Amino acid sequence: MTQTLIVVFIVAVVVILAIALIVALTRRSSRLRPLPAESRDRFARTWSNIESRFIEDPRAAVQEADRAVVLILSERGATMPDGRDVPEDLQQAREAASSDGGRQETESMRKAMVHYKHIVDDAIGTAKETREASQREVAS
Repeated sequence: MTQTLIVVFIVAVVVILAIALIVALTRRSSRLRPLPAESRDRFARTWSNIESRFIEDPRAAVQEADRAVVLILSERGATMPDGRDVPEDLQQAREAASSDGGRQETESMRKAMVHYKHIVDDAIGTAKETREASQREVAS
């Protein structure tokens, strides 16, 4: 009886340690490193150009946005082997871009751009800087 309890206890400890290790590895791998200042500036200019082209050619702008976002994520250390572990905003952007059955409707493209913009804002800090600038203006 005592030996059975010891075996059960050891198995439980091993399972708990395995789960803890998996959680730790998952969290560590999902953390993206910040971009260097020069990369943030470069991607900010790139994104601005992509957004300005959206009105003339939404489909081309979305394709460029996808390429830019993949470059940003790669530079930040994201690994997306075989399409797995793709960030949710990237998945949603790609779904929106392809959701209209190939007709490339502007609304679907707009939704895709919103998701791409979330990734860009997170990487280059545009949303945070905009909020901080607004707060400074209000405080002035």
